[in-house]
Amino acid sequence: MITRETISKILDTAQIEQVVSDFVNLKRAGSVFKGNCPFHQEKTPSFVVNPNKNIFKCFGCGKGGDSVSFIMEHEKFSFPEALRYLANKYHIEIEETHTTVEDKQTQDEKDSLLIALGYAAKFYQTQLTETEDGRAIGLTYFKERGFLEETINTFQLGYSQDSFDTFFNQATKDGYNPEILMKAGLIKEKNGKHYDFFRDRVMFPIFNVSGKVVAFGGRMLKNNKADANIYNPKYINTAETEVYHKSQALYGISHAKNDIRKEDVCYLVEGYTDVISLYQAGIKNVVASSGTALTKEQVQLVKRFTQNMVILYDGDPAGIKAAMRGLDLVLEQDMNVKLVLLPDGEDPDSFVKKNGTDQTLNFIQKNQQDFILFKATLGIKEVGNDPIRKSDVIKDIVQSIALVQDNIKRQLYIKHCADIVEVPENILVNETNKIRTQYFKKTKELNQSEAESITDYVKTDEAHSQVISKTPELYYQEKDIIRILLEHGDKQMTEEQTVAEYIIFELVDIEFKNDVFGKIMKLFIDAYQENIPFEELKNLNNISDPKIKDCLVELMSFPYEVSPNWFDKHEIVVKDANRTYKTDVISVLQRFSYFKMMEVIRILDDKIKTAEKSGTFEEMIAAILKKMELMETRKKLAKEMQTVIHPS
Repeated sequence: MITRETISKILDTAQIEQVVSDFVNLKRAGSVFKGNCPFHQEKTPSFVVNPNKNIFKCFGCGKGGDSVSFIMEHEKFSFPEALRYLANKYHIEIEETHTTVEDKQTQDEKDSLLIALGYAAKFYQTQLTETEDGRAIGLTYFKERGFLEETINTFQLGYSQDSFDTFFNQATKDGYNPEILMKAGLIKEKNGKHYDFFRDRVMFPIFNVSGKVVAFGGRMLKNNKADANIYNPKYINTAETEVYHKSQALYGISHAKNDIRKEDVCYLVEGYTDVISLYQAGIKNVVASSGTALTKEQVQLVKRFTQNMVILYDGDPAGIKAAMRGLDLVLEQDMNVKLVLLPDGEDPDSFVKKNGTDQTLNFIQKNQQDFILFKATLGIKEVGNDPIRKSDVIKDIVQSIALVQDNIKRQLYIKHCADIVEVPENILVNETNKIRTQYFKKTKELNQSEAESITDYVKTDEAHSQVISKTPELYYQEKDIIRILLEHGDKQMTEEQTVAEYIIFELVDIEFKNDVFGKIMKLFIDAYQENIPFEELKNLNNISDPKIKDCLVELMSFPYEVSPNWFDKHEIVVKDANRTYKTDVISVLQRFSYFKMMEVIRILDDKIKTAEKSGTFEEMIAAILKKMELMETRKKLAKEMQTVIHPS
């Protein structure tokens, strides 16, 4: 058992923003940090980390808590294991009461599996450096591969002896339960006898994202042909366990995550030695899928740290085609994916050893090819003038384009691919829209009318049946937000946040146009940062600015003095007995975002007109593309608000 003193020290030391940033790409937004929630899929960040209160909160899925609860939820750890993780991160020595072998055996099974796997990693390391066979076979192999001692220690590489039960005997002698060892994939049983699963192999521990050993890969070195009927594969891996799911693991992710975030790109390779060689050369933002086809879970794991993935292939045509089939998953997750083909006969391991770090990085930079454009170029090159095969290639390309979530990117891909495959642009547009319409219908992300509206290329909303009405000034929306803060600021919006805190987090990086409303908003932000009760802001004796005082008087009294027609006139939802204040808060923030967007669209319209008159067409195109993006977002928001859109 971990002592209370140690627990208190861990809780006092752990800083929430540092803990969370190991797993989530955070960006500062005023006094808080925001990022995409790691607990549910989202495109717009709703996950907030508050360093002042040392807590995190997601306003999308509702999860929240402190550093320990974040690690428990994210890594599926028990409370003691989460404490151990944080203690290791902050170099805190753990003091424990006496733990017996019986206590160890009765721990949570998942916790026990991780402990056993960690023990096995240390055992194999010892076998590598302190046994005759380990040094002669295993260590020699690693050194022949060019791995330095520091690298071998970093990746905890090891060796399993050519012995029936060496590991089993030592592990049970040290108090480990054979049942746990078997569930961890470390031993097997036959005819009532236990034996080691990994024998006569160099060992590659596989870590989860937080650095815990969850599995092993073992490579055979000796070619034993004593029994031709026995097949010994070159590589064997731990089978699926409670703590290891191959489709969710990436080799090297725990070592690479910080550099992936720093470089804002992840290099994906195929094997263990590719990762290790690149890492040793200083290219540390690299992971491997370990010979498996890329999965959705693996892509999502990378997406926690970057939106950009570059895949390094060895140039073998068959391998490239097989690997490319899984890359649509990357597009589905709204990530950018590029390919680099290495020269024939080279893999990342051999290439970096021959060419060094700088030349390797330079080669990657110069030879990156966009996945969709590469797919189109390669496909057309192979089919030649065969119309049937060319048709199949085009359909395959369109399937990939349709997965691109960003509207602007999708339109640009259509334009480039139309040139590559030499077909009219509108054909690709129609085929892409057919696929997207089917997709939206199946996933129920759009209703029938919206699905049918995705039919014409680069149509603006003015051409649709639903066109936005005149937008009221943001003045009324800003005023309504201040009303909500004054009426409900101290009430609980969620279990851990008040209405005022919720609004502050949502609008932390947005400035109000109206100077008075902006100053009142700042009063709430200052009160939050200084832990002053929001109720005190209603005390007019503390307000020196007469304009702010007059505004507060009006806002604190208008629910009882202003006719509901005023709200209708300015498109503000009227609060009645059937509406809760929480519904009111959400509605007000949605409408503020909506009309803020309308203001930006009007500014872009002016830019487009000015650029057209002056002949600065690059600026005009940039403004048009930005406007298209905003109009798409505006339409989705209008749907969420269930807003009726009238012609202007």
